[in-house]
Amino acid sequence: MSEPDFVPEQPSEQHFLIGQKAADRLGRLVDGNGLKAEQVRLSRHETLVHQLPGEVRIALKPDIIKGQLKGNRPHGIVCGSEAEVVGKADGLAQEFIATKDIQIELLQVLDKDPGRGWGMKPFHHPLAITRKEFSVVDQCTKCAGLTYYNCPMCHMTGALTCGGCNGQGMAQCPICFGQGAMQASDGGRVTCGRCAATGRVPCITCQGAKLLRCTTCAGQGKIGCTECDRSGYWTHIFDMSFHAEAEFDLDRQQVPPDVLAVVDRLGIRELATIGHAEIFRLIQNPEPKHLSIPFVAFLPLCNAEFSIEGKIYPSGVAGLTGRIMGIDPVLDPVLKPGINALFKLSKGPLAAEALVDQACKFRALRQVITGLSHHSKKQVYQMLVKEYPLVISDKFLKAAIKYADIGVLALSKGPRIKGLLIGTAVATLLYAGYYIGPVRGIVNEQLAAELMARHILLVDVVVWAAGYLLTWLAIKHMAKGALEKMLPGEVVDTSDKGLPAAGAQGWHAVGTTLLAWAACAFAAVAKPLWVLMVLKLLQR
Repeated sequence: MSEPDFVPEQPSEQHFLIGQKAADRLGRLVDGNGLKAEQVRLSRHETLVHQLPGEVRIALKPDIIKGQLKGNRPHGIVCGSEAEVVGKADGLAQEFIATKDIQIELLQVLDKDPGRGWGMKPFHHPLAITRKEFSVVDQCTKCAGLTYYNCPMCHMTGALTCGGCNGQGMAQCPICFGQGAMQASDGGRVTCGRCAATGRVPCITCQGAKLLRCTTCAGQGKIGCTECDRSGYWTHIFDMSFHAEAEFDLDRQQVPPDVLAVVDRLGIRELATIGHAEIFRLIQNPEPKHLSIPFVAFLPLCNAEFSIEGKIYPSGVAGLTGRIMGIDPVLDPVLKPGINALFKLSKGPLAAEALVDQACKFRALRQVITGLSHHSKKQVYQMLVKEYPLVISDKFLKAAIKYADIGVLALSKGPRIKGLLIGTAVATLLYAGYYIGPVRGIVNEQLAAELMARHILLVDVVVWAAGYLLTWLAIKHMAKGALEKMLPGEVVDTSDKGLPAAGAQGWHAVGTTLLAWAACAFAAVAKPLWVLMVLKLLQR
């Protein structure tokens, strides 16, 4: 069985170093952004380590699979009823939860968890070693334990009234049809020799017996019960096993509200999986109906002050990772000159090289420009928010992305126009080959053979879309090549396979490719049906 963790009386030294960890992290964030890492100093800090109690509660729940056998064939533990079987589940659950082997298996499940059980989501774990078999023997409900039931056809008599004579034993003579005499050849009447002038003869079906043997029960008056295989019993089999259901619970009543707010912000699960807190698992406590596995987490919280160029920045720091929970945006005033340069760049290409150089003195702004030369504004924003949490305000970050985007588009406008022209020319060749060449006719014949000729318009639209896509990609590739030449070497990231925005030229491509597509369709000898309809409307 897994041994419980040793819980020290006092937190280790690492808990009281989180202020310096936060200072080192802050230094890495500001380094290259108009400041150096060594300019960030921890001027004051006050650290408290809070103990957070929690537990994993594990209960065993039964899984019962029912089966049925014919006859009196008891298996396993024999009970008097299904209710008795179900009633045994509670007692077995209590018995199993106190079993060492099951406790070991459950602790092994927790050991495989990244947080060793702390904050884990509820889980469902089957326990194969808990399998038990029960059986209940009941009288057959169809035959009431008699092994047979009364024949419903003959009502236990074994015989049925003859249908040929209606139980009379005699039937109409088939020779004289009940007349007793027949007409002779001379016109007179002669006595029927078959029925001796009586008009009736013994029934050929029952031979005069008036009754027939019941074929349903073979004359026995009762039928062997096939439901219970003529045994009078059914045996109900109950295959019972248990699964463990576990749930983690943080004792929020024992945690101060301000600490609880920090825990919720960090994430209860992340305290263990990311290493914000030092987690200790204590001795498991088997109770009558569940197994309780207690935990305690040591979470350090620090009130710190950082000195940057003589200015004091108060901050909250949480966890062994030294995560900064709140601080004034340190980089806003430092990045302001670079953002002003991007603003001027967005107003026009005048002195573009000098403005780009000025903005690129700041690492964060270089990342903005690099990102926009390969990705969308939304992607760049998400990347920067993740990399520079709290130290850049949302206002400054959005302004930097906005002005840099306009500037990047302005720098690549000429190449994007060139890409628009080249892409439209390539798309026109595609459309001409489709409409004026034999391609569309071949496609139309194939669709007609498949009884899908009505879908030819959809193919026409797909061809236009392919041409537009080629033009859109041409615009982006021309812009990327131009930016790689125009931007400083430290800004260009040749390893990134993304493409810059197409800008307004991307929208212009919709119009230019549509015009080229329509022109080729109208110029075709075998004009599409939709072209003929348009021409007909124009002639009215």
